[in-house]
Amino acid sequence: MAPSLPPPPIPDTPIHAVEIETPNQDVPVLGELLATLDIPPQAVSSYENLETGKGVTFLLCDTPAEQAAARSQAEALLAQWGGQFLSAPPLAIREREIQREDWAESWKKYFHPFRASRRVVIKPSWEEYSAAPGDLLLEIDPGMCFGTGSHGTTRGCLEFLDDLADDANPRRPRSLIDAGCGSGILSLAALPLGYGPVFAFDYDPQAILVTRENFQRGGVTPEQVDLRQGDVHDLSAPFAADLVLANILAPILLEARENLLKMVRPGGLLVLSGILTSQYPHLREAFLPLGLEELETRTLAEWTSGLFRRQEA
Repeated sequence: MAPSLPPPPIPDTPIHAVEIETPNQDVPVLGELLATLDIPPQAVSSYENLETGKGVTFLLCDTPAEQAAARSQAEALLAQWGGQFLSAPPLAIREREIQREDWAESWKKYFHPFRASRRVVIKPSWEEYSAAPGDLLLEIDPGMCFGTGSHGTTRGCLEFLDDLADDANPRRPRSLIDAGCGSGILSLAALPLGYGPVFAFDYDPQAILVTRENFQRGGVTPEQVDLRQGDVHDLSAPFAADLVLANILAPILLEARENLLKMVRPGGLLVLSGILTSQYPHLREAFLPLGLEELETRTLAEWTSGLFRRQEA
């Protein structure tokens, strides 16, 4: 097993953010529109406030110049496509300077315990929860990266992960690759469900830092999960897995589909998530010719996740 990466330092410079406020229902679609811009996908983050019905999407930049460019690109994109895809014009577009250590604290207003699948319950470290018999309680602090488990794409993965962990099934998957691990929530859920070995990776060094912190909080060791920073387009996984969870934006899934397929053993399973329901048919048609069979789909809110089996060798 390769040695773990040392924790990347958190810069002491502030985040220069573009903040776009919309109704909650437009947050997922806005995220997909912004993914078409010439900015890193990890620079887009969002939350939905169930109390006010208003969501906020952030474009996270390192410098004021990048911030100004990102705002200009976003405004041009919304002028061209917003009326076609969003239910209403954005409520506000503004620039903000955010201290990096304050970013994680802002999540505390919106993140509360909830049931993510049949057995998995997710809670933040700052709240108490009385687990019922059979519950698997996961403690997650999302930090700066996306991944509380409440989003439809992550919940779809968690539901598949939970349902597939049936020891009565002789073909149940064991080895797992968590592609685009975010906060590490899927790997954390996989271990008590009986998966292993587990390999997890993400392109964003901040995601690796937050995942490592969540692993340490949960008592997860490097021997249980091999965690690395890497790009799904060209990363070489240490093994081909029984199950690969790919909770990644649809455009990246399409670009990286051939390398992603190499991570799945012949006869193994692949979950594709991070996909708007309107995008799913196109993505499915791009993956099926690679030797995959679609087994099941799940739709939560505007998001659809698909379970596929790779053909035997």
